[in-house]
Parts: sequence; C-alpha cells; structure tokens
Amino acid sequence: MSLKIVIASFDFYPAQHGIAQVAFQHAFGLHQLGYDVTVITQPLPQQTPKFPFKLVYFPIHYRGFSLRPKTEQERDYQTYLLESNAHIFFFHCWETWVSELALPLWKHIRGKTVLVSHGTTLNLLLPGIKGWIRWLLNRPLAWRFPEKLKKFDHYVFLSSKPDSFRMTDVVWSKRLSLPNFSVIPNAAQPDFDIPTSLNFKKHYGISTSNMLLCVSNFIKSKGQHQLIKWFLEMNLEDTALILIGSHVNLYTEKLKKLASTKLNKTIFIFDKLSQSHIKAAYHASTLFVSATFTEVQPLVLLDSMAAGVPFVCRDVGAVSELAGGMCFRTSEQFKKQVFFLLQHSQERMQLSEAGKKAFYSNYNWQKVIKTYDELIKKLVS
Repeated sequence: MSLKIVIASFDFYPAQHGIAQVAFQHAFGLHQLGYDVTVITQPLPQQTPKFPFKLVYFPIHYRGFSLRPKTEQERDYQTYLLESNAHIFFFHCWETWVSELALPLWKHIRGKTVLVSHGTTLNLLLPGIKGWIRWLLNRPLAWRFPEKLKKFDHYVFLSSKPDSFRMTDVVWSKRLSLPNFSVIPNAAQPDFDIPTSLNFKKHYGISTSNMLLCVSNFIKSKGQHQLIKWFLEMNLEDTALILIGSHVNLYTEKLKKLASTKLNKTIFIFDKLSQSHIKAAYHASTLFVSATFTEVQPLVLLDSMAAGVPFVCRDVGAVSELAGGMCFRTSEQFKKQVFFLLQHSQERMQLSEAGKKAFYSNYNWQKVIKTYDELIKKLVS
C-alpha cells in the first residue's frame, strides 16, 4: 500500500504565484513516485485542468487578527485533518489558514506534520509609514512565534540563511538549536533550460540588441517603479527594459506614466503572457533585473539561472546564496553592475554557466522531489 500524503496550500495551480506553483510541483512529483496524494486548497477556477491526484476544497477566507468564532468551513477543515489517516501532512506557509488552523490540533493529528516554510513576514519592514505600522502591529505575533516552532514534527526551509526580515523561523531554529528541520530549495520551471522557437524580440517589435527583463506581479513591493526610474537615469544605448506581470492594475498605470515617452519604445510592459512567451523572453534577455524589496528564494531567479540569464537583484532573503548573478543594496550599485555586465560579455558568460550549473545540480524538480522522497521515508521509518 502506498503512503498517503496530504499537501495543504491556500492556493494551487493554475494560480501563477510562487506558492501555488511550488505546491503543485510537490504534489505532481510525489504522485509520480507512487504516493497517494491529496491536495487541500481553496476552490479553484472552473477552467482548472484535471489532476492525477485528489483535491479537497475549503472556501476559507482567513483573517489572523479576527476575534470572530470559527466559521463552519474552518471547523470542517480541522475535522478533515483529525479524521484523515494520512501518513504525512505538508502545510505550505506560515500565517495562512492551512497552517494556523492546524496549530491547535498538533497533538491530535495522527500523521507526521511538516511545515513547508516559504519565509515569514512578521519582521518584514517595507519602506514608508505603512511599512512601520504593519511592523508594529506584528510585534505580538513575532514575540509568540518561537512557540509555534514546537508544534510541527518537522520543518522545511528553502535556505539556512538566517535572514531576520523574511526567515524568522530559520533565525529561531538556530537560536533554539532545533534539530527537526531540513533545507530543501525550490526549483526552476521544468524545461526552462531549453530555448523555444519563438523569437520574442521579433514577435513584440523590440529592436534593441540588449534586453533587461523583469518578471513579477505588478505590486509596489516588487520595485518595478525603481527599475524604470533607474533605467531612465542610466540612458543606456541599444537597450530595452521589459516588465512582465500577471495582470495590469492601478500600479501598472503608474509605471506606464513613469515610462512616459519611452513606453513601447525602450520600455515595454506586458501582462497575461503565456508560459511559452515568458520562457522566450528569458532566452531573449541579456540580463534579468529585480528591485524587489522582499523575497526569500524567488522562483523568477531560479528560472533565470535555468535559462542561463545572469541576474542583478536586490540583496534580500536568500538571493545572495544563488549562483549566476549579482546582488545590490543601493541604486548606484545596481547601475554599476548593469553597466559592467552589459559591457563585459565574458563575465556574463561566466555567470550564465554558474547559474546553469547550480540549476542542474540543485534547483531542478527532479532533485527536489527526490529529497522530499528521502524526507518522507525518514519520517515514517
């Protein structure tokens, strides 16, 4: 009889954000290894593809600061966990309903419980007054956080780097000398190392030789406004800046206004591109650039490594551990690094090869799922 695995994630494929994508890869990979996989998540769109594993839906809209009593859906989710005969439960993410509602049951769930951390936001401090207010409101939760580390049987961290802003769990695990954790990274999208036949530049009318690419949702914390500002200040010759997001919004309109007369000439903003077109954009790029203010281990950088595109990214989370790029802390550092790499093809090639090497050895789903397989066998032995 195959081992029964439950994977709980607040969202799931076809959603395009990182956690949904990773949860899908975990479920699909473990299913392929022969495990009996059930995914718990929120109701998905009607156009959701058919999956080879079971999905159970709970329409839960969780609010961590609410004093209201539990809803019927929340109680149903907890009952499901208590009545399940799964051998292993993987809960994706702190501070979501899948993990927060499981915490009170930690002594009563029959299978082994594993918290798959995608980082924490309790100590995240974003720029501006709103960032400080959010940080202050999170102080009580941050002070109580070490108690949570005693509730799950095991923890999976993306990195062992004790980043105080986004990896509070790693910081406290080291302080408390906790032994029950593994470090298993995320991975790039499958086949992102293989170029497509689509000529991205020709298809979208981009005539410059060099192309700076940023793939990210259009939100202020991702820093696209700074990328545009710095790009305009640098006045680069024969170079275009390409921003790709999931869908346009009010922030996107601000980006277009900031781009001004350069929009659709040397600054291009796209949304709702297919995965094949996004993949083609990577392979057409000279550099991948990101000014994001907060990340742990960005999937877009892993995709960049797989495609052999050197990256320049703000020094956040565990980004400095990744091969194949450079990290910056100031706008001046960003400009110097971009100028340098555009002018030195040999250094770009070295970073490209380092990123690909790291992808093939560590940041691919075959390697990651094999490591999860080893962890499962260890936990049930």
